[in-house]
Amino acid sequence: MKDNRGDETNLELGPEAEAEEIDVIWDENGIARYRLLKDRRIVDFDGHTIAWVDEDGFVYDYKGHYKAFYENGILRDQEGAVIGQGQDPVGPKPVLPNKGLIPEATRPETPPTKPKVKKDKDSPKKPVASLLWSQKMLEEL
Repeated sequence: MKDNRGDETNLELGPEAEAEEIDVIWDENGIARYRLLKDRRIVDFDGHTIAWVDEDGFVYDYKGHYKAFYENGILRDQEGAVIGQGQDPVGPKPVLPNKGLIPEATRPETPPTKPKVKKDKDSPKKPVASLLWSQKMLEEL
């Protein structure tokens, strides 16, 4: 993309932010909503910690409640509908016509302590992938 001087514009985050993130997640309107950091936290672009992703892809809030599932660049709600798509999503998903610019990211706040999540027969199950958009954002689940 070219800016008004005809120079190429850099749509990526600065090297500092880029070094700490794994993915950027866009909503159905093409708005960059979340950053998935290397420490497996999901934060917004204001630096607020929203949730964290365990080693199996399950997304929990900091009270220990299962909220969503992240796999292959796709964030899904508990029913499998898509909350957002990352930079290179793979798998069944609705069409995302275009991805908006990645906003300037604020340094993430210090992460809260992760609660213990017990894995047992009542543990969440991976949702069945849907081609629909979720009716809620991660904060609303």
